[in-house]
Parts: sequence; C-alpha cells; structure tokens
Amino acid sequence: MPADPAVIAAHAKVLQSDARALADCAERLQRIGARLEADGIAPPWLREAVNAHLAACAAAAADLSAAAARLSGYAGRAGR
Repeated sequence: MPADPAVIAAHAKVLQSDARALADCAERLQRIGARLEADGIAPPWLREAVNAHLAACAAAAADLSAAAARLSGYAGRAGR
C-alpha cells in the first residue's frame, strides 16, 4: 500500500498542535516557577517539581516539533 501524503501531512499537523500545547504548558510552568521564586514561601521540593515538569514539557515540545517537521518533509516526498 503506497503512503498517502494527505494522511501523513494530517499526522504532522496533529504532532505540531501537540507540540504547541506542550510549549504553552511550559510557558505557564515558567510563570508559576517565577511566582514561586518571587514569593519565596514555596518549599524547595515544589520549585524542583515545577522545574522538572517545565523541562520535560519543553523537551517534549521540541521533540514533537522536530518529528512534525520530518513527517511533513516525508509527506512531500511521498507524493512524488
């Protein structure tokens, strides 16, 4: 069965949408972390947990965005 470029491109769009959602989460966690630091009342373990989740969201967003770009490229080649 040949690869369907439209289906592949649709999957790439979903991945890019997921990447944007994770990037938005990372931005929200960044703001939360900044408020925790400014307030100075949060326990260290909470700041560490927020920072760990922020890093995980940012890494996942970058990975999904890269995968979406590669999948989009593949969709373009599959249509030839």
